[in-house]
Amino acid sequence: MDKAKKEFITFLIDAGALRFGQFRLKSGIESPFFINLGDITSGRALQQVGRALARVIHNTFPQTTILFGPPYKGISLVTAAAMALHTEYSHHTHILYNRKEAKTHGEGGNFVGYKPSENDRILVIDDVLTTGGTKLEAIQNVESAFAAPVDGILVTVDRRTKGMGSGGLDRYNLKAIVTLPDVIEYLEHIDSPHAAEMKTFYEDV
Repeated sequence: MDKAKKEFITFLIDAGALRFGQFRLKSGIESPFFINLGDITSGRALQQVGRALARVIHNTFPQTTILFGPPYKGISLVTAAAMALHTEYSHHTHILYNRKEAKTHGEGGNFVGYKPSENDRILVIDDVLTTGGTKLEAIQNVESAFAAPVDGILVTVDRRTKGMGSGGLDRYNLKAIVTLPDVIEYLEHIDSPHAAEMKTFYEDV
């Protein structure tokens, strides 16, 4: 495993964003771990997440002009990523996100931020991927509102288990800072007691 992945997993654990125990996920699945990027609340921690996202964007999505963040966690992630892209790579991007309910006063509408043109390239950024349903809904919202193409999807952690498919995301370039096998490999490397249960979860669910 490369150094960047090790550092990001260590960061998630130290920040309390990766916790171990028994959790019921939104999908109804019982999981021995839980990942919550909502626990990343300090400027320093957001800066670290932004740099990790920016590294993947710089290497994989260099043509991106707009970062779209589904509410609510995606909003802070695209903000952190846009700032890191500018600071680390002089890559200028805009941010865009949508409301869960359309605003009926002021500027109105569902979307906040830069309005894409057909020449823009959009990257969807969110915290985790489990079934793909939320990401697909976000893409459909963007594609129905704007002419700009969605280049791909970037999540901090791809937590899909071995038997899970893409949830209808096959035609998009899907990337993650780390995957569940990456986390398992790291836990095995440090002789964590949680490695075995996570490996069982990954292979059997």
